[in-house]
Amino acid sequence: MRRVQTLLGLLPVLALIVYYFLTTPTSGDFWWYDASRHAMNGVFLHDFLLEGGLRDPVGFASRYYEQYPAINIGFYPPFFYVSSVPLLLLFGPSHAVSQAVVGLYALALGAVVVLLCRRIMDTVSAGAIALALLALAPIALWSRQVQLDVPAIAIFLFSAYALIRHLDEGGQKWLYVAALALGLGVLTRVQGVFMAPVWLYFIFVQNYPNRPPLGRRLLASVLGALVALPAVAMAVYFARVNKALATAMPDMPGLWSLDNWTWYAAQLPAQIGYPAVGFVVAGLVAAVWIGYRRQASLELKVIAACTICAWFFFTVVSNKEPRFNLPGIVFLCLLASCALMAIHAGIGRIVVSALAVWLIVQVLLGPPVPFVRGFERAAQIVETIAPPLSNVLVSAHRDGNFIFDLRTQGKRRDIGVRRADKLLVQINIMRQLGVHDPKLDQDKLLALLDKQKVGTVVLQRDYLFDQTTIQNLYALLEQSGKYERVDVVQLQGETKNDEQQLIVYRRLP
Repeated sequence: MRRVQTLLGLLPVLALIVYYFLTTPTSGDFWWYDASRHAMNGVFLHDFLLEGGLRDPVGFASRYYEQYPAINIGFYPPFFYVSSVPLLLLFGPSHAVSQAVVGLYALALGAVVVLLCRRIMDTVSAGAIALALLALAPIALWSRQVQLDVPAIAIFLFSAYALIRHLDEGGQKWLYVAALALGLGVLTRVQGVFMAPVWLYFIFVQNYPNRPPLGRRLLASVLGALVALPAVAMAVYFARVNKALATAMPDMPGLWSLDNWTWYAAQLPAQIGYPAVGFVVAGLVAAVWIGYRRQASLELKVIAACTICAWFFFTVVSNKEPRFNLPGIVFLCLLASCALMAIHAGIGRIVVSALAVWLIVQVLLGPPVPFVRGFERAAQIVETIAPPLSNVLVSAHRDGNFIFDLRTQGKRRDIGVRRADKLLVQINIMRQLGVHDPKLDQDKLLALLDKQKVGTVVLQRDYLFDQTTIQNLYALLEQSGKYERVDVVQLQGETKNDEQQLIVYRRLP
């Protein structure tokens, strides 16, 4: 009966996730800059398996990146991309399939919340908490982008749930499950190391019933560490860039300043709204009261530890953005919900249910999911005019959209892509960290493009236009008589002022 009740509690969660998928743009019109690259990483693994990558892994990867330079699987941990492969193999590479994978992780997030909360409350309350968390504005948004945030949070939360099961029941099964989940969480988003102190404290410091021998606990910890090792190795390899982002990000407050330690708290009203902030404050007061009276359940202790470690970790890191601390927000709201339920189940159920209804209404009445449309049209044009076995030069902020669309929506697998921000100028991860401009004149540009077999060009008029080489490229395309305009594609959606159109050129004989 308990399992049936839990399944019934998941039905509203499933309905919300289906709604998210149906209201998400899935035609190659990615909005967030990294989303197309996260999707493209999965497509790469799909092609790797089906097109001979196993026979020559290094050679295949090198040739693939040369043709489709929008994969960054060596910079981001790979588990999300690996987990997307079964659906990509089953249904074929597309934006919709990659988005469906994120939707399944969002469903898993809701399911884990229900399972965890059912340990200390009724099914209706557990389902209401799951709906409230999923309907938080940032979760609703990033559940509808091909991003790593929601998948990572789902795994982090499952790791916490498995840890609670182990601490409560003892034995070894849930010990190894929790360790594996923690490793996979880091292998999805390396910032998941914020949960390591939680693991170390509860497994090695806290005493609990039926605790396995030290050797077993060490073995489980080593297992989790080995699973996470590729992500940690990537972070070490990119240590120079990561150190700059972590300790000295431009326009961010100093480590020991009050602004730094309150930065994420100051973002909460804009992220989740004042009613949810009021709910969180009330929940935190309840949690402190429960802790003061030493009445906290095991679930509250673990959730509180995850909340504190997440907020501490993301506060210390200099590179800040509201979405980076989404794990902290989820654990914070979960802590507040469970604490209110612990203080008074009846009132807590009413308050949590009211919050869930309010948040869902905000999602239903809110603006549509942002998108940027136009790159798929540019890819179609290029397919019709590009010479055989040629390359197209793309100079655009969202060049990943174009590359993904060229690979997944068309049939011209003989066309390669060259990125202007790699071939003509060099950007050190992001513009704030520096741009190197070799200042190529028109003659050198023409020679370089001919050497690279560039037969077509897709140019975002104002992208990198403060760089001399890009200015000379535009002059070459417009004034030299070597290229002609074929079409102008208007960009639609959530674009910036410098993202209005794409101009498509082709090389004249």
